[in-house]
Amino acid sequence: MHKLEPIRQSERLSDEVAKRLRSAIKGGDFAPGTHLVEQEIAKQLQVSRMPVRIAIQKLIDEGLVIKEPRRGAYVHTFSAKELDEVYSIRVALERLVVQYALSNWSIKVEEELECIVERMRQAASVGDRQKGFELDSRFHSILWELSQHAILIEVVSSLRSRISRFLAEANDVLSPAELSHHVAAHQHLLNVLKQGDIERAKDAMADHILDAHERIKAYYSYLN
Repeated sequence: MHKLEPIRQSERLSDEVAKRLRSAIKGGDFAPGTHLVEQEIAKQLQVSRMPVRIAIQKLIDEGLVIKEPRRGAYVHTFSAKELDEVYSIRVALERLVVQYALSNWSIKVEEELECIVERMRQAASVGDRQKGFELDSRFHSILWELSQHAILIEVVSSLRSRISRFLAEANDVLSPAELSHHVAAHQHLLNVLKQGDIERAKDAMADHILDAHERIKAYYSYLN
């Protein structure tokens, strides 16, 4: 089992335990199907079992962990059907994001997104996949924030959180050519958004999201 560092007792325990476990799951330290044993986690973190139990429930609510009757909690393993369902919903929501975001578009936002794409290009040129992944997440977060639709932001960010680890792992094995394509895809999406044609922008976003879907399926061969 992955080694977890002890938590300082001054921290809000259940939130910090959830943060540590979430990071371990998304980082791949806890593989899909890993059994999360409350007692073992509590011992490693040097906390009682109650904050661990609360934290695991948080992750169940987020879809990162599942709980099976009489067996306990396990890191969620996606099926092809579930991944398809998540992405079908995400496509619909991201199209809504574009609709609302374009109504609040500004030169300042445009410049910020251009800057992010340029930083993604620089990261790709040196093979820094982690930085590229972080910038990719920031690119989409800006669009979510621009929508100024609180419930939409909550739901779409939750869906991305569910597949974040899969995206990160699939991105980690991209070739230099694939990294360049990934950056170019963001530049293309931004160029379409800048034109202000809502329907065309919604279609471009759908294509962009579905490209990520195929990237995950290509990496996790069992999903095919």
